[in-house]
Amino acid sequence: MGCGSSSQKNNKSNDGHNRNAINHNSNVNRVQNGQDENKPQSRNEQDSMFASQHGGGDGNTHEDDDDNEYYGYDENSLPKPPPAYESQEAQPLPREPTPPPKEPTPPPKEPTPPPKEPTPPPKEPTPPPRESTPPPEASRLTPKPQPEHSEDDVEDDTPFDDDGVRDAEGYSSNSMGLLEKTIDFRLEHTKDDVEKRPYGDPDNLYVDRDFPLEIAIVQDNHDIEWKRPKDFLENPALFTEGTTRFDIGQGSAGTCWFLSTVANFASNERMLRQVIPDGSYKIEDDNAYDGVFHARFFRFGKWEDVYIDDFLPIIYGQVLWGAKSATEERELWVALLEKAFARLYGSYDAVYGGQPGDAYLLLTGGIGERIELDDHAEKPSAIYNRIRNALHAGCHVTCVVPDEYDDCYGLVGGHAYSLVGVAQVGSSKLIRIRNPWGHGEWKGPWGDGSEEWASIPQNTVAAPNKDDGEFFVSLDDFLTYFSQTTICSLTPDFDSDGHSDSMNHILNVYGEWAGHTAAGFHKLLQNPRFCFTVSDKGLAEDGYVPLVVQLIQQSEKRNTDNISIRCDIFRVLGDKIGTKTRCMALEIQGKKNNVYAPELQSSFRHKLKPGSYVVVPSTVDEGQEKSFLLRLFTSSPLHNIRPISQDVDIVSCEFEDSMEAHGTTYGLTFEKTLFGEFVSGKNAGGQVSNRESYHLNPQYQITIPDKGKDIPLVVHIMQTCKEPQYPVGFRLFKMEQGVELPVDIAYLYNNYQDSPADVTGSQSKFMISWDVDIRYILPPGRYIGVVHLDRPDTEKAFAIVFKSTEHLKIRGFQTS
Repeated sequence: MGCGSSSQKNNKSNDGHNRNAINHNSNVNRVQNGQDENKPQSRNEQDSMFASQHGGGDGNTHEDDDDNEYYGYDENSLPKPPPAYESQEAQPLPREPTPPPKEPTPPPKEPTPPPKEPTPPPKEPTPPPRESTPPPEASRLTPKPQPEHSEDDVEDDTPFDDDGVRDAEGYSSNSMGLLEKTIDFRLEHTKDDVEKRPYGDPDNLYVDRDFPLEIAIVQDNHDIEWKRPKDFLENPALFTEGTTRFDIGQGSAGTCWFLSTVANFASNERMLRQVIPDGSYKIEDDNAYDGVFHARFFRFGKWEDVYIDDFLPIIYGQVLWGAKSATEERELWVALLEKAFARLYGSYDAVYGGQPGDAYLLLTGGIGERIELDDHAEKPSAIYNRIRNALHAGCHVTCVVPDEYDDCYGLVGGHAYSLVGVAQVGSSKLIRIRNPWGHGEWKGPWGDGSEEWASIPQNTVAAPNKDDGEFFVSLDDFLTYFSQTTICSLTPDFDSDGHSDSMNHILNVYGEWAGHTAAGFHKLLQNPRFCFTVSDKGLAEDGYVPLVVQLIQQSEKRNTDNISIRCDIFRVLGDKIGTKTRCMALEIQGKKNNVYAPELQSSFRHKLKPGSYVVVPSTVDEGQEKSFLLRLFTSSPLHNIRPISQDVDIVSCEFEDSMEAHGTTYGLTFEKTLFGEFVSGKNAGGQVSNRESYHLNPQYQITIPDKGKDIPLVVHIMQTCKEPQYPVGFRLFKMEQGVELPVDIAYLYNNYQDSPADVTGSQSKFMISWDVDIRYILPPGRYIGVVHLDRPDTEKAFAIVFKSTEHLKIRGFQTS
């Protein structure tokens, strides 16, 4: 969040607060700065709208039964370890032609292939209309018998087991006591240089000649001068009488987003010593003082040493221009830490404005999850409970006032605050907030000295009445005047109940978008993809394994070189080695709220069943080359992490574990995935108007068991996600007694009009899509499913997934 001193209010940088959104449709690709009024909705509704907000999920919350309570951040505790592919519904092709009369007519002219869309998300274009009717009934040709594909056949699930990197090394404890493992899949990466403390001694104090005043402060530096602490202070010291959040006093630099996070862990000695190690500054020892200050920041997955000289920006001869200690003027740790942070990115100007979650990452190596309060305005109790639980668990919480409420009840617009406690007095839920300036407070209801405090019972919450930057605000006013809250912790509190979820395993995976793998949204599954296995060791009570993915892009200039990123998780439905290539079938996981964000990091929550998964990080635009880091937080180790080679064909479908039809919701417990290939001259028969070859297409015998009721059936036909993309069709036929597959063209034509209708009333589906899906409610019996492309002799690999509430018998014929 950009912010400045009160005297520089009009010059605040607000880039950190702006909810940058990338809004895409078929003709527009633009970045919107400022407040985004569009809210993420369903995946299909989002296909023409991308927003940069990531709320981090609602989680589970619990109603508060206590009338009077107060929860604040435990200043002496270490935070406990706790938390698509977007495809819009395609536009169907016109209904397949009605079977012809017995008098023959010429087959129709083949249509022009549909155009490609220029910008994401890829809507499924509508193919041109087909003016003709189907061909006449053909002679009763009998297809050459081919081996059937039985329900008992087990697809080859081994192609990837022996590829890539194995778990030769285990997780090991890091500096924060968490279990961590790192794998680097980048083709080119340089070995990290280890910074050494620069030389200085009491007679020759260190001077950082690469960071003079004119570089450190580019704008408005004419009234500022560099001075060492002993030149303007008596008995300067790094620390005096410990550290607390009250030490933090913001100066004229717009670093509230950084300082609000520093304030939140100032009292945690272990975390502070990780950033400011012992011996980092020797000003109190005349024999060792060398003018050097040493700090460490967690950047791109590693702790990076930063050494600066101790010249500080001074105005009026002896007043610190930047951050300072608000409790003791001779205490220097706040000012020096801010300068070291500015040095990390090149100048103070470069660190104006930002996201508190990014600051937390840099200071702790933890994860920040942002909640957009506008999205939860109708759930105030849930927000209150989540904040209360987070503070109870030792998480660090920040909040932001949007620009529009600048000077409203004493608030500062575009400014980040620390959220340090909650309290409940009778029916009133209160939030305790601290301004990193160390002064300047809320002047509305429940503010310091307000009349509301006179009405509460004694011995409840002490009424604040001191201009120290801390104040209470009611929950309703908090939701009105603050735009977002960021909850930061070393590991996620996945269920948001305030208790550790033991997500203390972190798998770091380095990768890069480069060349063909810088594929963007349009070619999502051609981006880098990594397969891993989730075991049942971390199984929660609900039968799922929690997983949080943090995607970090390599960034040297913060606000100017960040690109829009996101990350998707897919479940592996199956994989197979075909005649020409390998193929893997995937199903996207997670809620339908995944969006691209031009931020340093983004986080995504998932609840997974044990099994194999693929993680795919992507940029919104093709050709954006950059390194990235994936951090996967789990409660138990992940296994067999390995890259999926680009010569592996991928098919994918939307997540679906239930089906709604006619007012009833059906849980889909049965799933079967089969693979196939359209091969020219064999089974690439084209659509029904191709009378000589339609019956050669892949055919599937589907047996619906007799359970005394109609049974749901969901079918997904997925073509490999590489251009060209073809129209794909599916039609279901009744299977008469005594008939065996594969059936001939005469049988298909004679039974064409009797095809069962899907839940929408259509007898067939024919569209251009990577994933064609169709849903039925069927009575018991045997059925024939025919999958086809538009034209004969078109070659393409595909997979087909069948889902139902009951175990189905499925056999495939002519599948390759």
